[in-house]
This record gives sequence, C-alpha cells and structure tokens, in this order.
Amino acid sequence: MISNRIYWILILFFTLLGINEILAFDKGHLEIFKREKICEECGLTKAKLSKMELQGANLRGSNLFRTNFYKSDLTDANLSETNLVRSNLKQTILQGANLQGADLTRTDLRKAILFEANLTGALIKDTKLTGTVLKGAIWTNGHVCKDGSLGKCIQ
Repeated sequence: MISNRIYWILILFFTLLGINEILAFDKGHLEIFKREKICEECGLTKAKLSKMELQGANLRGSNLFRTNFYKSDLTDANLSETNLVRSNLKQTILQGANLQGADLTRTDLRKAILFEANLTGALIKDTKLTGTVLKGAIWTNGHVCKDGSLGKCIQ
C-alpha cells in the first residue's frame, strides 16, 4: 500500500514539475545534436554551443535553458517552442530563424542578427536587445519590423 502511494506521489510530482525540468541536460542529446544538427524536444540545459556553425539546425520544443550560443550561426534554424530562458545568444546570427512561441525571458540577444526571423508568439520579457538587428523580423504580434529596427522593433 505504501509503495502504491509513493508511485502516485512521484507521478504527481513530475507532472507538476513540468516537462522542461524533466528534459534537463542529456549528454546523449548533445552528441546527437552536434553530429546531426537535429534534436527535437531535447534536454540541452546549460549546453556550451558557442562559436558553432549550426545553420538549419532543428531544436523545436527543446529545453535550452541557460544554453550558450555566443557568436554561433543559427541561420534558418528551427527554435520554435523552445525554452531559451537566460540563454546567451549575444552576437548570434539568427537570420531567418523560426522562434515562434519560444520563451526568450531574460535572454541575452545583444548585437544578434534576427533579420527576417519569426518571433510570432515568443515571450520577450527582460530580454537584452541592445544593438540587435530586427529589420524584417516578424515581431511577437505578427507585424514586420521596419528598416531602422535596431534594438527594438519599429512597426
């Protein structure tokens, strides 16, 4: 009877904790991603992916909490529905990247290039955008950022 209770308590605990905490860092996921540039719904919390050529990478739905992408090239990458909270994307190339529904809360995007990136529905709260190129990006509300959008989206 006690073991049955513990089982249900653990089920409830992990349900309340949420999928992002369950998908923490997984070394196997990191190796797959580095080799194939595809890792949907992976756990790459705090991964070190700076200065990498990751054009066209697919990380849809992954947990990238505090991941370091400093100076990486993520041109045309799929980062939709990802957790990028507190990640380092400073000076990262995200041209044409899909960031639909991504959580960019407290993310460092200073001097990043988001030219023609899709940010529809993304969460941008306390996000560092100083010097970020947003020209042609689709902003969180679905409007396109006009010429001169540097550090903020001019609609």
